[in-house]
Amino acid sequence: MAAAASAEQYLPELVSKAPYKQAYAQMLAFPSWVSKAEGTATPVEKVSAGGKSFTVGHMCKPHDCADHQLIVVFSADGQQSWGLLASRSADGKAFDKQLLGNPDNVVQALLNQAFSEHNPDD
Repeated sequence: MAAAASAEQYLPELVSKAPYKQAYAQMLAFPSWVSKAEGTATPVEKVSAGGKSFTVGHMCKPHDCADHQLIVVFSADGQQSWGLLASRSADGKAFDKQLLGNPDNVVQALLNQAFSEHNPDD
């Protein structure tokens, strides 16, 4: 990385100032259909994995389900959740997938299984 000609800056300082502040917030923001849970959905399912019970739900962007989806897994008591946000890449072929909530291997497997079930051709 090239050295800056001005005084050293650190990321926390940089993202507190324009124009970086807005760009940083946009990077961290989720689409409104995700953050407001306003997607098209299927009924949730109760599943077991790794000796534990979970609730799994699927939601997609209205009028664009083929390209924008969210899978969510809840713990049995509803106190924890994890997700897989999938958006089809610009080339229209593969999905870009983002894990949410730091899922362990058991939950990752549930997320991937649910995604595969809703996308048998991908």
